[in-house]
Amino acid sequence: MFPFSDTTLAVFGPGLLGGSLLLEARARGVREVRVWARSEKSLEKVRERRLADSASTDARETARGADLLILAVPVGAMAGLAGEIVRAALPANAVVTDVGSVKAAVLAGAGEVCRRAGVAFVGSHPMAGAETPGLEAAKSGLFQNAACLLTPDASTDHAALEKVDAFWQALGCRTSRLGASHHDEVVARISHLPHLSAVAATLASFRPDASMAQFAAGGLRDTTRVASGLPSMWREILMENRTAILPALRDLHRVTGELLEILTEADDDHLLVYLEEARRLRATRYA
Repeated sequence: MFPFSDTTLAVFGPGLLGGSLLLEARARGVREVRVWARSEKSLEKVRERRLADSASTDARETARGADLLILAVPVGAMAGLAGEIVRAALPANAVVTDVGSVKAAVLAGAGEVCRRAGVAFVGSHPMAGAETPGLEAAKSGLFQNAACLLTPDASTDHAALEKVDAFWQALGCRTSRLGASHHDEVVARISHLPHLSAVAATLASFRPDASMAQFAAGGLRDTTRVASGLPSMWREILMENRTAILPALRDLHRVTGELLEILTEADDDHLLVYLEEARRLRATRYA
């Protein structure tokens, strides 16, 4: 039996992650599933697929009486939405969490709004995104074996933290706990820098003559895949986490500069050292 079957779950934002949460909740028999969206058009898709017991553009109506409330909207919208949620009649044990890929900004925004209102908030980030956004891309099993990073701070309620941790584990996630700043530094290296690398590779490969792509094999497709992500979403992520991204991007700039020098000098021994190091480092994670 799903340990959260007696929960009233409220999901704010039926996109890729929010929609996948709705699918999981339905499949696992959660007692009551609610969803909020900014537009009726988005809610029509939810109703068509019968993914929630109630669907509304009124955040307070969606939040009222919910046990677990999950913010699955852009990071910049979370604080304002939290301000609506905390004005609803919530049970004493209600917990608000999120799925944002930047955490310091979320804790300073939505987290602080909840703290001031006396509502428990736990930052969380399931590493389960994809380059295809929206409810159409939502799927069951998205969270299976995904890393989920929880970001408690000194004010985090312990029972709320354990509840959120148990929820993500129940969906199949591997949970870890990090400070918000450390989280942002980590994802800058493992998520945000790879996206920028894919953007750079796409521009460098296609700008001179995009028609050359017809001759490419899978390597180009795989290398540039994440550059297909929604630009408006990634603009916000990259700007919100730019402090942590800049050192990583400078490291990338340094490495590409070194490779440029190696090839300019035709230093094949040094080139082999670089290629072997990269192969070894990748093998430590993807054996």
